Amino acid sequence: MKNTVSFTLLATLLMGVTACQNLPQRNLGPYFGPFHKIGNVYLAPSGLPSTVRRMAVLPLIPSRGNRDAERGLRSMQAVFTEEFSRNRQVDVVTITPDRLERMFGRRGFYADEPLPFDFLPRLLAETGCQALLFTELSTFRAYPPVALGWKLHLFDLETEELIWAVDEVFDGGEAAVANSLASYIRKSHASHQSAATEILVLNSPREMARFSIAEMIPTLMKKNPQVAANPAERNSSQKVSGKPATEGPRPAPQPETPAEAEENLPPMPTTSDAI
Repeated sequence: MKNTVSFTLLATLLMGVTACQNLPQRNLGPYFGPFHKIGNVYLAPSGLPSTVRRMAVLPLIPSRGNRDAERGLRSMQAVFTEEFSRNRQVDVVTITPDRLERMFGRRGFYADEPLPFDFLPRLLAETGCQALLFTELSTFRAYPPVALGWKLHLFDLETEELIWAVDEVFDGGEAAVANSLASYIRKSHASHQSAATEILVLNSPREMARFSIAEMIPTLMKKNPQVAANPAERNSSQKVSGKPATEGPRPAPQPETPAEAEENLPPMPTTSDAI
């Protein structure tokens, strides 16, 4: 009898161990990473100008000769327009392909091609916008793992200088992108079903589009730190209300060490692309 009970307990324990081994391991990547970071982005040294209050957005166009991007253009255009309009700092004015064709005889323009001579002045006059965004879909893969690529160029309509540019591919086959996408879906949808999240990660170009746009917009809205060549210049530019404070005698200037002299050198000049 004892032997029978012992064999029964042993069999039960072995079955339990086997069952535990067969359970799928939970993916902890969306919680602990690694996560994707946008790397190929440019922002003008002064950041987004405070004068830019309205942004005209040109129709989304596929990269030259990219048939896959051409097939995904219509669905991605709707998502791009919706998600890009969610930013709370700049009003977005969407230029439809029909309107662009009536104005210039074309349904789309690339940022690196010659433009009509009256292109920028006419858009400035008719839209009342201060900046213009060229949008290009460079990668589109609808089957799992999904992938999207964007090329965006934002120009100042008055100065014609480049404000912001992004050239980035979000490939769900990369662990960092998949983790970031799953984390985004879990937070935005408040879903507690990991299985549903995994399905969305692998099979939804729309979710990848929403995620990628949400990742790109903050790179435009961030502020670049401005470093004065001389600390005295920074102090003299501050605006203070009320009576100025009485200043005591200033100490005599001390000679700079080589390290301090190097720190006080003016920053290297940067160049901005123009249309």
